[in-house]
Amino acid sequence: MRERPAPLVLVTLPEEGQPFGTHAAVAAEGQRLLATDLSRRLGRHGAAVAPLPAASGDGFHWGRWFTAAARTALDAAAGPVDAIGYAGGGALCLVADDAMDALLSPIAGEVVANNRFSADAFVVAGDLPRALETLEDCDSDNGAPRALSEAGFTWRDLGSSPWARFDVDTTLDLALLRLATRLDAVRPVDGSVRGFLEMARLPGGVGLEVPQLERLGEVVRDRSAELVVAGRLPGATMAALETETACRVRAFVEERGMRSARGGVAPRSLLASFAALTSPAELIAELARLGDAVVLDSRVLMASRAGSANAEDWSPEEERFASDFGDAARIATPWLRELTEAAAAAPVPVLMGGHALVSDGLRLIVAAAWQGR
Repeated sequence: MRERPAPLVLVTLPEEGQPFGTHAAVAAEGQRLLATDLSRRLGRHGAAVAPLPAASGDGFHWGRWFTAAARTALDAAAGPVDAIGYAGGGALCLVADDAMDALLSPIAGEVVANNRFSADAFVVAGDLPRALETLEDCDSDNGAPRALSEAGFTWRDLGSSPWARFDVDTTLDLALLRLATRLDAVRPVDGSVRGFLEMARLPGGVGLEVPQLERLGEVVRDRSAELVVAGRLPGATMAALETETACRVRAFVEERGMRSARGGVAPRSLLASFAALTSPAELIAELARLGDAVVLDSRVLMASRAGSANAEDWSPEEERFASDFGDAARIATPWLRELTEAAAAAPVPVLMGGHALVSDGLRLIVAAAWQGR
């Protein structure tokens, strides 16, 4: 048992009011169930938990939003608190108990994060007033551990722990989570979450199945094949691909940590530049010519085109989620619609998504390829 007071962790809740029958509504319901499960699990590990209702819109600033809620929660705490943390509602759903305990056990003057360059969850201990002053200036949660490090806190990264980087933001992430429930050696998810994953239906009646899963598995197992991966590919995932796939791997790594970059540097992508010089369809065609399957982090393209790492500046949420499932009919943004149509018509399987896909999601796909053989 710890000899110090339990940490206080604020867990985010999804926005309300998404139209029924949309990708956004399905994603929000999944996040709501995951946030409840995460809160219960944190409590079992000795943490006090406070809900953090969603906030967005014009003028939203993550640091001011979080620190205001954190100070209110600290004032309401029943006893002294020497560590405070943050967790996205869809984070940490697959991490094992030892990693969860490590997250909740920083020493004074230390911050522990699930991913130090793009955090979805962190806990900081020691001088909490100074920590909150530092966090108040952060534009996003992703850059919080780096900001605390620059303010003098030491940091510990749990990114190498199995599935620590997996975070549910989209309906494709929910499909990847459903895939994880079918794999050996992955932490079982809560029963209510599992039931939702099995019953949920996307627009058009589609279930939460990872697109192109079987064809991707065939490539993973084929010694003569080549898998093309592009986007924010973590080093640990790249190392796993080198050892856990039979195929060759061609990787284009771009904009890792783009949401935690400081100094107002706009995201830039070589692949996005190629698409702008030619066309989104030609980008897909060229990637398809390079290998036998393609896994593409489309959010890097969106960020580069918008000149912003802020998702509110990209194509609308519903269009992003629909694109991941190849549903071009729901996409009004011309370049994204063209990209999605080209991916669906490509001669090789093309799977597009966000950071969760090209990090732990890709590792889940590889594990499924071998388990299902």
